[in-house]
Amino acid sequence: MGDLWWTEEDESFETGDVTKIVQEMVGRKIRLVSFHWSTNSRKEYLYFPDLGWSSKRGMVLSWKDEVQEDILSKSQFLVEAVPNQEDQIRLISVHWSTNSRKEYLYSPTIDQSSERRMVLLWKGKVQEDILSKSRYVVEKVPGKDNQIRLISVHWSTNSHKEYLYSPAIDWSNKRRMFLSWKGDVQKDILSKSRYLISID
Repeated sequence: MGDLWWTEEDESFETGDVTKIVQEMVGRKIRLVSFHWSTNSRKEYLYFPDLGWSSKRGMVLSWKDEVQEDILSKSQFLVEAVPNQEDQIRLISVHWSTNSRKEYLYSPTIDQSSERRMVLLWKGKVQEDILSKSRYVVEKVPGKDNQIRLISVHWSTNSHKEYLYSPAIDWSNKRRMFLSWKGDVQKDILSKSRYLISID
């Protein structure tokens, strides 16, 4: 399992901190762990199960049960830089991608409800639309040196940040949904959008 690789003496939210975090992540394989739902004895990983939303889209869920090797394999992301953007990344499934095709995490024009957007894995040919919807701003959680949030660049505006988060909505008894919040951002959303990063 992985460990967090950065520590900050200064716990204030600084742009430089985010740039450093992004620089450390780019080109590396990471896992994202829900801080809100994990406990001292169990880490809740985001992962890409063998479940299709459609022929070109895969599910992205949060694993609530005991962690096995299969989950650890399917929870690996490769972090890709967004050109000329020091605080933005794309996330690629290590498990499902091949040498000739990258499978990106992205935020499509598919709603789960009026206030929630689906977050899926794109399995088809990568076009500009997918590259735009797969961009995420890394936001450091103020006062915490080991927690981040991810914000959709494509769907956010100057007045509204669209956070990726892990809601109290189950896909099955062992899987939680992973969505993007379109509504007003409350403390509950800010808590459920916190993720720890681990690296092998």
